[in-house]
Amino acid sequence: MLERSTLPAIALAALAALSALTALTGCGADAPAAADSAPTTTPSARTGAVLLTDDDTVHSDGADWFRTASGDEDLDGNGDLAHPCLPDGLTGTGATSVVRADFELRNTSDPSVEVTGDLMVQLVGEYADEAAAEAAWSSVNGLLEECRDRPKAITRYRALQTRKVAVPGSDAVVTDAHLGPVPPEVDPTGDAAYIMETGVLRDGDRLVVLTSVVIGQDYDFVDGTPVERMLPKAAAALATA
Repeated sequence: MLERSTLPAIALAALAALSALTALTGCGADAPAAADSAPTTTPSARTGAVLLTDDDTVHSDGADWFRTASGDEDLDGNGDLAHPCLPDGLTGTGATSVVRADFELRNTSDPSVEVTGDLMVQLVGEYADEAAAEAAWSSVNGLLEECRDRPKAITRYRALQTRKVAVPGSDAVVTDAHLGPVPPEVDPTGDAAYIMETGVLRDGDRLVVLTSVVIGQDYDFVDGTPVERMLPKAAAALATA
């Protein structure tokens, strides 16, 4: 069961660098500093069609992810950092082109109920060859272990576990992490955390990084976590492009 709180503007300020929090929630937080902006890349026609669609996304009964924006790694100059542990994005790992999609969570059982603050970001990077993509896969997974170069607003980070995901023909893992602080105005008891799930998949010369961030205490799913269940769909999208 997932316990989730809404994320008002004060929480956005605390995690302004967490990729598109302000863009997705529209809470009017100040624009991020230059260091928190996504690097600029050129989208590739080969990878442009591999982003997840609304039909591909999954979350839980009564809620699902819906795409709000897509483009290159910095969303044509409008995107924030896509992942707090990847300050230079996939461009910094040697990708020759990167495309990106941002998603927001919506209540599908009762659309009138607003879900504020939960976000998901997908990056697809293309590399010169398989060796370069494999090196990037290792580099990204290494950065997720300690997240040393995270934005200063994130004072706490703990990687909980990294688990393999069975995706035929691909290398795929998911890393679960908690980060914070969650502002007391959002979490008066101090029991909640930002729960981040990052899936990293390599298929040939391309890399997928799929990241969801929610606020809560528990993150338990019977049939696998959302990112775990979406990685095979991300791989299938790569195969069709």
